[in-house]
Amino acid sequence: MKRFSALLGACCWLLACSVTFAAARPAGNNLERVFAEQRRAQVKSVAYDLHFTFAKGSQQYQGEARIATELADTAQPLSLDWLGKAPLSLSVNGQVINDYTQQVGSIEIPAKYLQPKTEIVVQFVNGFSTQGEGLQRVVDTQDQQEYIYTDFEPYRAHELFPCFDQPDLKARFDVTLTMPSDWTAISNELPHARRDEDGRQTTRFKTTPLLSPYLLFVGAGPFAQWQTRGSRESLFIYARQSLAKYVDTGNLFATTKKGLDFYGGYFGYDYPFSKVALVFVPVLSSGGMEYPGAITLNESNLFRGPVPQSRRLSRDELILHELAHMWFGDLVTMRWWSDLWLNESFATYIATLAQERALQSPSAWQDFSSSKSWGYWQDQLVTTHPIETAVNDVRFARGNFDGITYAKGAAALQQLHFSVGEEAFRAGLQAYFRQHAFGNAERADFIAAISNAAHKDLGPWTRAWLHSAGPNRVSANWSCAPTTSGSGLATLTIEQQASSSGTLSPHRSRIGIFRRDGEALQLLRAIDVDYAQPATAVDVALLDLPCPDFVYPNLDDKDYALVAIDAVSMQQVQAVLGGAVADPLLRLQVWGSLAQMVRDTSLKPARYLELATAALAHEGDASVLAVLLGRHSALKQIWNDYLSVPERAQLAGALEAALWRRVTAAQGAAGQAMSFFDFYLQLVQSSAGVNALHTLLAGNSAPAGIALDQERRWHIVHALARNGFVDAPALIAAEEQRDPSSTGHQSALTARVALPSLATKQQFWNTIATPDALARTTMQTGAGAFHQ
Repeated sequence: MKRFSALLGACCWLLACSVTFAAARPAGNNLERVFAEQRRAQVKSVAYDLHFTFAKGSQQYQGEARIATELADTAQPLSLDWLGKAPLSLSVNGQVINDYTQQVGSIEIPAKYLQPKTEIVVQFVNGFSTQGEGLQRVVDTQDQQEYIYTDFEPYRAHELFPCFDQPDLKARFDVTLTMPSDWTAISNELPHARRDEDGRQTTRFKTTPLLSPYLLFVGAGPFAQWQTRGSRESLFIYARQSLAKYVDTGNLFATTKKGLDFYGGYFGYDYPFSKVALVFVPVLSSGGMEYPGAITLNESNLFRGPVPQSRRLSRDELILHELAHMWFGDLVTMRWWSDLWLNESFATYIATLAQERALQSPSAWQDFSSSKSWGYWQDQLVTTHPIETAVNDVRFARGNFDGITYAKGAAALQQLHFSVGEEAFRAGLQAYFRQHAFGNAERADFIAAISNAAHKDLGPWTRAWLHSAGPNRVSANWSCAPTTSGSGLATLTIEQQASSSGTLSPHRSRIGIFRRDGEALQLLRAIDVDYAQPATAVDVALLDLPCPDFVYPNLDDKDYALVAIDAVSMQQVQAVLGGAVADPLLRLQVWGSLAQMVRDTSLKPARYLELATAALAHEGDASVLAVLLGRHSALKQIWNDYLSVPERAQLAGALEAALWRRVTAAQGAAGQAMSFFDFYLQLVQSSAGVNALHTLLAGNSAPAGIALDQERRWHIVHALARNGFVDAPALIAAEEQRDPSSTGHQSALTARVALPSLATKQQFWNTIATPDALARTTMQTGAGAFHQ
């Protein structure tokens, strides 16, 4: 027994040792969560002093990284993330070492060199990324000027410099840039000092507050610059010299200032950094990126000609989204990428709130409702997944930017806000920012802050909304009965079907009850209802309502659910779309319900198109038209995906004529004319329509209210190419010569890919199969035109 006890003790000792012994890092440019947690336990604190040198025309840059760390464990090797060439020099605590291990994506420093306070100095030379991420170098095809900038989310900072590239190892950064004297140096902080010598400048920036590595920004090049002051901070705008004439600084600065003031007040926490810059860059893997003090925005947000108001409002929303990240994402950063959904969903939702309250945009919630359609679509595919999913490594995180991450997650937060109320929601946010400022947090911390403020257990809500997949289907079942004054509403039941994961979620919704009054449908009553069961009866006995003509169970769009319109209410749909309901958001929701009924095969696509063609003749709200004719257009999807070729040919004449009548009439609104014209270009297929477009292009003329600027000329060329117009190849070549900008070259490639020619399709196919042949954004736009 004693011998057994001794053996057991020895085993326990070995087991204890194995717990503290860090596992070897897997090979490959990846970071697994298990390893990141081990490293977080080893590294107590870190600070970076970085120096980068850029030269004109060079395909490489020089760098030095001084990394000061405090280590909790010096018995294990220390792993640095680094995707680059072998360092020119690596020293640890003043000693140059050569027996480190380098593999793709990392450098391992042997434990024998480590001390509780360890300084690592790495000198290196590296190249630029060709994939539209990491450190990019873009040459402007118009003036041959070059621009350098970073794009790091989620796991690209280690492509610029050796670091601990995980969000929960926040650090202070001291950045120094050496470059040609006629370039502009940009980073997260304001410049601290500049020295010029022999045609080169060396700019050192102020020390940043604690930031995750992926939030570091470095930019260099002959950027045009504009500057003003906000309430507390300096504001900047940067853009390429060749695009400077298109930068509408007044609108951009105004949106930024209003957004900063709104968020500072709503969050109860002033803007946490010293400056804000909007940096417009040519190649970006997304619309924008939230670097504190240096927000990057895709250059597509600089308008080279007149655009509908909806395009400007969309840009406002993008700026407000990125500004929201200054607090939610930058001030408080998610501990790991499993909470990426919350980071993006919060910015999406709160930007809409800011657009409504700070910019007083009348269409904010229409645009938000439109974005929900992205979530509804992806949530019904076989690839749907819960909002919150396990992210075991950064490779998975890269693929987790989708409609469920952004749109459904944002809709869930809207539902949470509506459920707990304004006071509790705002108080919870303010407590969250105060508690976790300049640190890391998890979804549980966020929900706990809201739960405490609302004095409500949100555990059931969290499980039902965040851990299930698929939307619930919801409908109103109602009946009427005779009364002394005629007929009155007798019963009203809200019914929901389980999601694809078998979940009945708790919902809070608003039911709209309408009655016909001449040509209009008047709202009789709006009733807020909580429901979580397959059927929830609403007590209507005391409401004393007459029998309604139209009932909609998600008035004001506070809920996330697929709403089916009941049979009686369906009789009023054409009137609703024709303007019988004054509320543009409700009209938009009815459009969405009809599109869903097509997907559910309860409404024929041809009937939907008939309703749409008739309704488009009357709809006058710019925000509704922006959604119907915009990026998430269900009308376009049903036209392309749900109609056969013969059906499209049969309906094309009527639809094209309806759109063109709105182009030429547009009820006196030039913005509406542009919206209808741009949508017409996406759908036109009749020979008469295609020939008319060629005539417009050749004569450089267009109907009143339409500016035939360079961007719109490319849209016409693309429409001609897509339809196989006989002279399309020559028109593409001529237009590319007319527009030699990088945007022009990309537009020409997209138009050539759209040609219904096997040879051009094969050429593009072979190109994208060749590594580094195209920038990622160019490949994406080309791929979008490949199959139409």
